[in-house]
Amino acid sequence: MMYQQKNIWIRLFCTVITIFICISYASADIYVFKDNSGVRHFTNVPVSPKYRLYLKSTPNKYFESSLGEKFSTNLDPNQYDHLIMKASLLHDVDFSLLKSIIKVESNFDCYAVSQKGAKGLMQIMPQNFTFLNISNPFDPEENIMGGALYFKQMLEKFNKIELALAAYNAGPTTVDKYNGIPPISETKGYVKKVMSHYKDMSGNKKKSI
Repeated sequence: MMYQQKNIWIRLFCTVITIFICISYASADIYVFKDNSGVRHFTNVPVSPKYRLYLKSTPNKYFESSLGEKFSTNLDPNQYDHLIMKASLLHDVDFSLLKSIIKVESNFDCYAVSQKGAKGLMQIMPQNFTFLNISNPFDPEENIMGGALYFKQMLEKFNKIELALAAYNAGPTTVDKYNGIPPISETKGYVKKVMSHYKDMSGNKKKSI
């Protein structure tokens, strides 16, 4: 009797481990379907042949570099895709661009805190919490929505992605002062890293469509 119970527990344990492994390696590809009204519907679990691949997940290709080495590296780069997509549609900012910013800012660590005090996925400074409607900077949705809103404001102000990124990193006043990307090594490196990710991810998206 005890032997049978032991076997049952062993089988249950193996089953749980197998399920966990399968979930860990599940696909995070994003599919899109446009209905008759022109509304686009996004999902990572297509339930109809009408959905087509919008963005293919290839984490080993895009997220093994050291661009986010100051934060945790053992994190799923696709776990916030649904929130990034929501912010992308709400604020009209490219999905791949937002995801690239998050990669460089926090390496997808929602509890990241910089030496200067910036917090969360998009590394937002405390003085910006109020006007970006952020009450908990470590809440992924609040942080992504607030960060996307702020970046959209920078994009509208400077009308160029590289300058908007520089303003997101160093502040709009600094960009205005130098009338371009500031001659600050951190800011120049930041813009270069984000644009590198954005170029790679955009190219991958185009190939998938």
